[in-house]
Amino acid sequence: MDASAAATASGPTGEHRPSAGDLDEIERQMRHASFFVQASLEQQGRLTTKLDVYVSSLIELLLSRGVVEAEDLARAVESNRDEQGAAARARFETDGALPAWPTVMVRTDDPDDAPDEPEVEVDCAARMHICQAVCCSLPFPLSAAEVEAGDVRWDLGHPYVIRQTSEGYCVHNERSTGGCDVYDKRPGVCRGYSCAHDERIWTDFDNMVLNHEYLDKRQRADFSFRPSTADAVAVTIRPPRPRATGTAVAANAATAASTASTAAVPVAPAPSA
Repeated sequence: MDASAAATASGPTGEHRPSAGDLDEIERQMRHASFFVQASLEQQGRLTTKLDVYVSSLIELLLSRGVVEAEDLARAVESNRDEQGAAARARFETDGALPAWPTVMVRTDDPDDAPDEPEVEVDCAARMHICQAVCCSLPFPLSAAEVEAGDVRWDLGHPYVIRQTSEGYCVHNERSTGGCDVYDKRPGVCRGYSCAHDERIWTDFDNMVLNHEYLDKRQRADFSFRPSTADAVAVTIRPPRPRATGTAVAANAATAASTASTAAVPVAPAPSA
């Protein structure tokens, strides 16, 4: 490869550019992954349909025999759903903990509780050398309107939570300056946010003392998938061993036969004096 071709492959600034073969392999792998996801969804869909038939039949049987009342069942289902939703919201609103993955989250803003500007203005530039825009590491879901607008990126591994880098910062945060590259189209959460009363950020806002107890231990998004061994096909792979040749097999057999015959020969007692 000549120098010009090498420069083209590496790019004008030296960064690596994938070759056509690399892109073909990525496309092939993505296609395989898509097929696997689709097959898995279809498999789970068939199981869900089967379970739905059994559960529906059981409910109809209990209702027909008067074991449970339809109104009581409806109230119990609604109450359970509300309790689970309230618990998930409380965890997120208290310590920023996202619901157990995998889940889909979307934000519903209360018009009376979603200001377009913060109640307390903060001089971010004066604090940037201390906080390093740590507020941009707090996870939150986008609203349906923000998702549809397409200006803000969400994590493909956790719809529709703001996408973060491997370091845990919003992908729109410019780490060198702490600024935002979609500032004019930033989410409503960011528009109305102020760190002035956020105890997750500051233990002492006026003196710029960060809450390291929380910030150093805050959870990072973990979208890793660990296969369940209950449904996996378990196999054992052993290292290949050399096959014995015909000569070796015959020699081994002869040795074994000789050993066996020797062991079977009785030993005569020594003559007495």
